[in-house]
Amino acid sequence: MQERTHHPSGPLGLAIALAATAGFVDAHIYVNVTPVFVANMSGNLIHMGISLGEGDWFPALATVLALGAFTAGVIIATVHHDRQVTRAREVHPAFLLAVESALLVVLTTWLIAIPTTFTARPRAADLPVIVLAAMAMGIQAGALRRVGEIAVATTYGTGAIVRIGEKVVLAARRADRSSVHRRRVAIAVLLVVLVSYVAGAVIATVAGSSPWLLTVPTAVLVVCALASHVGRLTEIEDAAEVS
Repeated sequence: MQERTHHPSGPLGLAIALAATAGFVDAHIYVNVTPVFVANMSGNLIHMGISLGEGDWFPALATVLALGAFTAGVIIATVHHDRQVTRAREVHPAFLLAVESALLVVLTTWLIAIPTTFTARPRAADLPVIVLAAMAMGIQAGALRRVGEIAVATTYGTGAIVRIGEKVVLAARRADRSSVHRRRVAIAVLLVVLVSYVAGAVIATVAGSSPWLLTVPTAVLVVCALASHVGRLTEIEDAAEVS
């Protein structure tokens, strides 16, 4: 069985909304709670290395928990997709986006019920926040993997930057001219998703520190889950009419 069957696809609009959501949540936690990334795991690996090098064990533990929770989210998403594939059903992001939005509701409720102020060094009280947010982002990372035939990531940007650079060089060297249009489309899609991720972080930083602001990305996720579900039902109905 090919792994590609476990990589759900969706429209560009969905990828844009999810990338902006991830950027918002990541920046909100990093700026207003404690400097641990809940979506950008590459940054956490460096944070962990620095903390370990300085012998500062608790911040290292916080990043390890973020990495573990994010990985757990990816595992949850993959198990769900695998069950769908085993049952001969098409993988689809709607259910996982609903689960992610539920986790963000719990996260928002936690931050409202237990007000917290920013601290440069993670505290024990910050650990549940990190785990909830990172798990939600891990689920999102596995919920949508492609826009059409183009592989995308909505919770981090490193891979997109590498692929954009690669495709720009190939375009400049006029490599494989039969793929010129597809390459241009891929560059455009990757750039738009990457910009959306950064825009979400900008909005979160400018918006302020109120935990109520997390209701915005949560609402976006609910809309995305509903739209994705309705879109899937429409596809099924259209297929039934054709058959």
